[in-house]
Amino acid sequence: MSVYRRALGYFAADRVWIAALVALIGVSICVGLFEAWPLAVLIDSVLTGQPKGDRVHSLFLSILPADTVGQVVGLVLMGMGLHIIGYLAWFGRMMINYHLNYRGTTRVRHDLFRKLQHLGVTYHRSHPQGDAIYRLTTDAFGPWGIMDTVIGTSVAAVTLTVMTAILLSRNVSLTFAAFTVAPFMIWSNWRFGVRIHERALASKQVDADLTSSIQQAMVRVPLAQTYQREAYEFRRFRGAVARSVRALLRLNIQEQLYPLARDSVLAVGGAIILGYGGYLVYRDQFVSPVEGGMTVGLLIVFMDYVRKLWEPLKWLTEFVVKVRIFEAATRRVFRILDTPEAITEAPGAASLPIASRTLVLDRVGFAYRPGYPILHDLCATIRPGEMVAFVGPSGTGKSTLLALMLRLYDPTTGAVRLDGVDLRAARLMDTRGHMALVAQDSLMLPATITANIAYGRPGASRYEIERAAELAGAAAFIDDLPEGYETVLTEGGQNLSGGQRQRLAIARALLTRAPFLILDEPTSALDPHHEQLLLETLRSLRGGRTIVLVTHRLESVVACDQVFVMDAGRVVERGTHHELLERNGHYARMWSGASGPPDARVELEGWRLRHRPRRDGREG
Repeated sequence: MSVYRRALGYFAADRVWIAALVALIGVSICVGLFEAWPLAVLIDSVLTGQPKGDRVHSLFLSILPADTVGQVVGLVLMGMGLHIIGYLAWFGRMMINYHLNYRGTTRVRHDLFRKLQHLGVTYHRSHPQGDAIYRLTTDAFGPWGIMDTVIGTSVAAVTLTVMTAILLSRNVSLTFAAFTVAPFMIWSNWRFGVRIHERALASKQVDADLTSSIQQAMVRVPLAQTYQREAYEFRRFRGAVARSVRALLRLNIQEQLYPLARDSVLAVGGAIILGYGGYLVYRDQFVSPVEGGMTVGLLIVFMDYVRKLWEPLKWLTEFVVKVRIFEAATRRVFRILDTPEAITEAPGAASLPIASRTLVLDRVGFAYRPGYPILHDLCATIRPGEMVAFVGPSGTGKSTLLALMLRLYDPTTGAVRLDGVDLRAARLMDTRGHMALVAQDSLMLPATITANIAYGRPGASRYEIERAAELAGAAAFIDDLPEGYETVLTEGGQNLSGGQRQRLAIARALLTRAPFLILDEPTSALDPHHEQLLLETLRSLRGGRTIVLVTHRLESVVACDQVFVMDAGRVVERGTHHELLERNGHYARMWSGASGPPDARVELEGWRLRHRPRRDGREG
């Protein structure tokens, strides 16, 4: 029951609207019960000229004129009025339903999106984006579905009870005759309800898979074009669409068989009432006239009520099946909301105002899976204003280390500290506010270049934006664009080259006031000229900001204050460029190795020649 209480809790703030809805439902029930009576009174009391002593007949007649014409006109107006009131009540109910639906679903989506934002990188890398999109767009309606089903079933129970009581008060035998079709109604509701439930769940899962397939297929378009795999990708897409269509067709068949069975049962029920009720009218009015016997008008009321029995019976018999469909969607939402967050803010977390600080890696170790460490016992001290680099072959944990600095993960052992404060003990917003990241493949928004650069600092002035672009080497190509800074980028910035996107990402990071500028392979997409411009920019920023480079291009680290050489998840060497060359260790081998820079051997031999010991003991 906790799922239902939790789902209904999303509508607790709408008590006034729910009360109004209940009032309108009451009006609809009353109108439904009285709709057939003006015709019954017209036939039984007005046209025959023999007013019945029935309480309902007396109620209607008491507010009508004494003459026949006036009574006919009055009953016609009453019937019309009841129908209009019924339509207005129905309209009001639908509008309130929409209101409650949208408000409650909006709250669900807000909670779900906020949770998805807070879930860690591990979660998002292990779950397809299409699944999250489907939960936000479709499953989010689950709580409203539960609410609507509960309200509808409650209304059905009240309506059925009142209608049955009225029918029994009129004619017990005809009431039992009317309910002879109830078992068939219940059976058809249950039978088709179960099948529709099964087909709906299958279709929902196939739809979620289709959404994921489409999203993944669109991401793979450039890859498919590169490797001429368009036909293969089309077959995958065609198969996913075909599975969705088959699931929907199976659902549609059951959905159409259901009203066929319903209408067949209603036809049988109508025939029973018409046949048996017609016999009772003939007996009570013509063969052996009796006071209070079955009349034509009463038979019409019975026929109308039997027709209206189907809907409440459907709600009652379908409640379990219907609510489980929405329960399944709601559980999918709550499963995300209840997913533990890998990174949480400690109660009473310390405030850490943005400022230049010393970053310390204190014996840091990390493992994505227990027993399989990526980083081992890392130690490093990065002082304010320094320019440092982490270098090493791929797979040594450099990018993981950056994620720890941004607190996208927490260390398995040891700690990352800012001025001695463990990042886990500081406010998460403050921690990340110290860092500005330029990723190797930075995301561009479908917005103007101005908006992209100012994303991390929306309040920046135009001068500051243009200055950041200039420092990042982006100003020249921006000025060449027809719309300049107001050029709107396409999804992912595909109307720019990779180098241009990288320079915009660097400008975005430069514009922030974060003391730490963290760059992951910042020059990988730049040509030599713009690489030199960026390195000059970084050197000019040294002292004002702490710059952390992760790169395999060793030319980028020559001017760094410290270079940390990583291998197999450990820092195996540290020092300046020249100090590391002098040691002739890992770093020197990287410079002289076949995979190093083109002129690495020449530079290394030149350095050794310049620093060769002379006979007098000094370097020559």
